[in-house]
Amino acid sequence: MPGRAIAIGKFDALHLGHRALAERAAALGAPTLLGFAGMAGVLGWPARQPLVAASDRARVLGAWSARLGQPITAIELPFAEVRPLTPREFVVLARDRCAAAALVVGDDFRFGRDRSGDAAALCALGSELGLAVAVVPAVVLGGTAISSSRVRAAVERGDCAEAAACLGRPYRLVGAVVRGDGRGRSIGVPTANLGALENQAPAGGVYAARAWLGGRSWPAAVNAGHVPTLAGARPFTVEAHLVGFAGDCYGARLELDLVARLRDERRFAGVDELVAQIRRDIAAAVAAVPPAPSAG
Repeated sequence: MPGRAIAIGKFDALHLGHRALAERAAALGAPTLLGFAGMAGVLGWPARQPLVAASDRARVLGAWSARLGQPITAIELPFAEVRPLTPREFVVLARDRCAAAALVVGDDFRFGRDRSGDAAALCALGSELGLAVAVVPAVVLGGTAISSSRVRAAVERGDCAEAAACLGRPYRLVGAVVRGDGRGRSIGVPTANLGALENQAPAGGVYAARAWLGGRSWPAAVNAGHVPTLAGARPFTVEAHLVGFAGDCYGARLELDLVARLRDERRFAGVDELVAQIRRDIAAAVAAVPPAPSAG
């Protein structure tokens, strides 16, 4: 049985750079992703929604595992415990507690107290302590390295194509359907309203998406914003019209793969003008959303 090959990183976006680490780990042993719990709190970073919903990570890692032909596991260490370690102490911890036979990192990797260790130091320590070490170059797209901050910036400006190119999949919003004010149904366009999102909201606007509900999917026109024509100053919400869906989905988990941002949200002169635009948005969403894959 191969030893555990541990790829080290934050793995917050699970983007193509992270996948490259997993692929290199798989070539060296049983691939394992090592992340760090509580990093934001220890470092005093502002709280932010994750880029991948916690409940969606297994789906992404499952797709990577299928691609590699072997399972990828994920583990975490408390960042508060790891932060004060010297580089050597950290490598010993990875070897002894995490059962690492090999370590895989990006070429910008820093570790140990005060970020004092780099990839070269890791290679030296690996040689000393009996661990294989692989350093993986950054994955570059359009002349710029793929990073979690690049993905987050794309989501925040509603650039679905950029986010998908960095992730290797559409950006997926996840939340539970809650009861709204019924205004969509009253104008003939019923919507499923997401409650608290489990991950980063996109820029306001109207999107084409593929919606996943109970293992089935539909093209969807999605509004993210305040619905100014009907709702005045309503808080930011995400609601989706699932084209062809009929039924009650309150309380169900709804996943929205954002395909394209169709337009800005804006106030219309009246309901008739709004409804006409929504009909155009629905037609544009159906045209933009590719055929459904076999599973979500």
